[in-house]
Amino acid sequence: MKEIILGIGNTLKGDDGIGIYIAESINKYLQECEERSKKSRFTGARRELIAINCGTTPENYTSIIRKYNPDRLILVDAADMGLSPGSCRIIPPERIEVMHLSTHNMPLSFFISYVSEFCRYIVLIGVQSEKMDFGTGLSSAVKRSEEYVAKLIIKERLSEIATLKMRAT
Repeated sequence: MKEIILGIGNTLKGDDGIGIYIAESINKYLQECEERSKKSRFTGARRELIAINCGTTPENYTSIIRKYNPDRLILVDAADMGLSPGSCRIIPPERIEVMHLSTHNMPLSFFISYVSEFCRYIVLIGVQSEKMDFGTGLSSAVKRSEEYVAKLIIKERLSEIATLKMRAT
């Protein structure tokens, strides 16, 4: 399976940087795996995984998505879902347009619509922020979710992340 993870956000604005930190955690893991594989003779089947820090402009990476043609594209971003800080959910497509997601230039619904022709499956993981103040780091609750979400992506256990439910109107 070929996968691309796009870590979205702004590390200068507190919890808004969670997507970036998750992408960096995954890249650290991938580097460690590469180092281990150089020391080993094992050359079994490998999952192709790329994690990208795309900042606030995921649209700048459409050419990579088109070229790589992943089976799955995973977007990770801070989101205001009305949950406790650090909670994570898979945000279904019908909820994306009404969600307040991070600080990017293009609406994620538009971006997803555009790249959907290059990917078999697209998953948006939202992490509930606590604070998005300029010049602050991750809150402790969101920091804990960084390790959790990165581990679930690495271990291919996205099914353990609940889906954000539709709110009654």
